[in-house]
Amino acid sequence: MSNRALIAAATALAFLPAIEARAEDGAASLVQRLESPIEIGDSEHFLRLSPFVQFDGGWASSRPDDLVSPEDRRNGEIRRGRLYADFGYGDLGGRLTLDFANWQDAAVTYAYLNYEISEALTVQAGYQDVPFSLQNLMGSRSATFAEDGLNATLQLADAVGVAALAGGERWSFQTGVFGGDINAQPFDDGVTLASRATYAPYLEGEDAVHLGLAVAAGIDRREPLSFSGGVGSDLVSASPVSTDDFAGSSNLVSVNAELAATLGRFTLQSEYTVSRVDASRGGEATLQGGYLSALVFLTEDHRRYDAKGGQFERVKPAHSLSDGGIGAFEIGARLDALDLTDARLQSGGKAGAEVAGTAILNWYPTDILRFTASHTYTRVTSGEDRGDHVNATLLRAAIIY
Repeated sequence: MSNRALIAAATALAFLPAIEARAEDGAASLVQRLESPIEIGDSEHFLRLSPFVQFDGGWASSRPDDLVSPEDRRNGEIRRGRLYADFGYGDLGGRLTLDFANWQDAAVTYAYLNYEISEALTVQAGYQDVPFSLQNLMGSRSATFAEDGLNATLQLADAVGVAALAGGERWSFQTGVFGGDINAQPFDDGVTLASRATYAPYLEGEDAVHLGLAVAAGIDRREPLSFSGGVGSDLVSASPVSTDDFAGSSNLVSVNAELAATLGRFTLQSEYTVSRVDASRGGEATLQGGYLSALVFLTEDHRRYDAKGGQFERVKPAHSLSDGGIGAFEIGARLDALDLTDARLQSGGKAGAEVAGTAILNWYPTDILRFTASHTYTRVTSGEDRGDHVNATLLRAAIIY
């Protein structure tokens, strides 16, 4: 096991004695204490510490065989080993999140402060989610599928910036100006403007229909831009289709459309992204991709919707294993497509396109545990490697506070 894996595991285990010690106070049971983050203070002035550890394992095969390297055919790792530190002091709040499992490459996941101007408006500054995509804003703790859809390569990563976050009973609006990645070049990679609006035309009880639209423009980007597909598992480094680098000064304009719903036991979620890149070295290209997914709970459970944030919340089972139930069971399927054919390669060919199909089983035994099994079939539909395909199976266990 690597050093970063040991550090991540130690981070999670270090919380157990502290949480257990808290069970000696108050009327709450030990189980309730174990399923709660460590919190100091009250609702107005608090510090909350929440660990998040995610273990991934799986296997993959491909045709041709060399599309998946030998070390990726069977693999396992601690994918995430995070510690979330949230604080509030009246109207002022913030979050610092460190990822010990990815310490060398991306040690900081979040680092921001926010100020609540009113119940409907908050200003947030620091390293945060760029308001552009439903799946990115939901993050890994609330994600419906183990990995994001193929269009994630076209969507904006987290960045340092200032944003205004507004929301009401049926709507949300986020807008801001951003720089780069705090783990790389936070202030030397041009400027990105991004805005996202959502509306729930149907909102009855816990059922909701969600519509969303986001627009972003990256100006004078300096870091090379490249786009590539995936195979449904981050354990496999293969990219069946990919572009060359768009280098030098580059501009990027992206649009993202969202349609989602939570209706009884059913969850529907889809997005489609179109990006136009124009670089001094690499030329111009219009790239696009999207996904359509559907999930259903086999148990009497329901995925909650946060209209003020325009996203789904984490699943908390109606009948937790800790209360004598079996937890929440959910099955689903997703179709993905990614089209990079407008990008020309230095070899003279086109970057290509791919499609993928994913089947998934989620089990949420308690509020803080999640187990996932998924299988993805990916096929290249155009380009130099047309006909290549990958089968990838992913097994995941996560402790999520």
